[in-house]
Amino acid sequence: MENMPAMDPYPIKFFYNVSQIMLCAYMTIEAVFLAYRNGYSLTPCVPYNKDDPAIANLLWLFYISKVWDFWDTIFIVLGKKWRQLSFLHVYHHTTIFLFYWLNANVFYDGDIYLTIVLNGFIHTVMYTYYFICMHTRDTKTGKSIPIWWKSYLTLMQLIQFVTMMSQGTYVVVTKCESLSTQIAATYVAYILSLFFLFAQFFVQSYMTPKKKKKA
Repeated sequence: MENMPAMDPYPIKFFYNVSQIMLCAYMTIEAVFLAYRNGYSLTPCVPYNKDDPAIANLLWLFYISKVWDFWDTIFIVLGKKWRQLSFLHVYHHTTIFLFYWLNANVFYDGDIYLTIVLNGFIHTVMYTYYFICMHTRDTKTGKSIPIWWKSYLTLMQLIQFVTMMSQGTYVVVTKCESLSTQIAATYVAYILSLFFLFAQFFVQSYMTPKKKKKA
């Protein structure tokens, strides 16, 4: 991209964001319905059915959606927005794809439904934010106008991670018979790494600048 101009493929981004909003909203609602129909509770240690997994097909779709997420990186590269191509972005998109490959092959029913509900909802809100950003630009500079609830989106992501870690920790501590304690512990450690990275981003993006302005 060194000798190429930055590109903003608006039609593709328009379709992509709309498709993500619809897909993530569908997965969130479907996960809630499947959990309700199969009597899954909010309390961890939901029975894990290897023979007839109610969540397996939806989890596979959720896993495949992480491949669709790679378009975020493509848009960053095409737009030459190198600041956005951070360690957090690369680590998040790469590892989430690999980790949910593990879930799709080993841990594909029971408590995993909560992950789809939480992450699906967050991504629905996130791609709605991206879609709004596409249509709130300053006519003079061409830059996106800051949206006031951007920081709350990151805060929602942090709350999501705390909820996931709480669920996983409960599974590890109580040693649920139907679940692998090792997989649950690995899950908690992975989500913890995301929590720290997103927390660092939150502090640097929304708290540090305010302190400098006051100074």
